Amino acid sequence: MAALRAEDRVIAKPGVLCKELSGESVLLDLETETYFGLNETGARLWTLLTTSPSIDRAVAAMLEEYDVPRDELERDARELVQELLERGLVRLGHA
Repeated sequence: MAALRAEDRVIAKPGVLCKELSGESVLLDLETETYFGLNETGARLWTLLTTSPSIDRAVAAMLEEYDVPRDELERDARELVQELLERGLVRLGHA
C-alpha cells in the first residue's frame, strides 16, 4: 500500500454510515455489515477527514479545537486513516 501523503483526501466508501451514539460514533459498512467504533475525538477526526480537502487540512482544523502537539495529532490521524483503509471504509483521493 502506498504511503499516506498530507495532501491526500480521505473519501468515505459508498455505503458507509456514521451514527453518533452517546458522544461516540459507530461506522457501519452496509455491504459487509461490520461496525467500527470511534470515541468522541475519533468521531470529530472522522468528520474532518471526510469533509476536508486533505489530511493536512483536517489536522490543522483539529489543532484549532484541541490542545495537542502537532506531531502527535498527525501520527494519530495517519494511524486512523491507515486502519480505515485496511478495513475498507475509506479510499484516498490524490491531489
